[in-house]
Amino acid sequence: ELAIEQAVACQAMGLAVKQASKAYPPNVLGSLPDLLPWFEPIIASGSVLTKAPIRNQTLMMVLNGLQPTGVTTIAVDRNNLAASLGAAASVAPLLAVQSLDATNFVNLCTIISPVGKAPLGTPILRVRMTSADGQESETEVRHGSLVGIKLPVGQAGTLHLTPLHRFDVGMGGFGRGGTVKVVGGVLGVVIDARGRPLRLPAEPSRRRDLLNTWLVASSSGQN
Repeated sequence: ELAIEQAVACQAMGLAVKQASKAYPPNVLGSLPDLLPWFEPIIASGSVLTKAPIRNQTLMMVLNGLQPTGVTTIAVDRNNLAASLGAAASVAPLLAVQSLDATNFVNLCTIISPVGKAPLGTPILRVRMTSADGQESETEVRHGSLVGIKLPVGQAGTLHLTPLHRFDVGMGGFGRGGTVKVVGGVLGVVIDARGRPLRLPAEPSRRRDLLNTWLVASSSGQN
């Protein structure tokens, strides 16, 4: 029953994005007109997302439903206040800002979603993480994978992104690398290199196994 509920949530988000995209200004769509434009942050609200038994289920619903691109932060509106704060902002903007700075919104993770074309299994991104204490780690990401990188909650870090095969990682265009400052979330940093748009196997058992593999992989950066 839980799996069905979460699958329906993914489908609902996908349909909502498709409908909303008709109203996007042309300059927002950029070089990826069929995909979700870059948003920062993405706030997950609603009980099916905020009350999922484990946090990586929330993450996978957002990733599978919205299929974000580039680099963005995903936060969880644990008390479902986003709609109320939006309505209150015009009357008491300071209240909205103070609520955002409080514990109402949980930093789930930073997501990096490379976009491009390459055979599955091909290395498409090299990531070097430099933590606030100067420690470094390097990760090579292959097309089709979901990779978690540990970064303690609240700790600052710097990601050095080097895309391969002209993939777009949100640094200004295809093949462009760069650095981005991040803050550790509950699930650390997650690189979603499964491709855009997502393509699932037609055969049910293969599809089920792949979804379970992704769910496990999404928690590999968990703190």
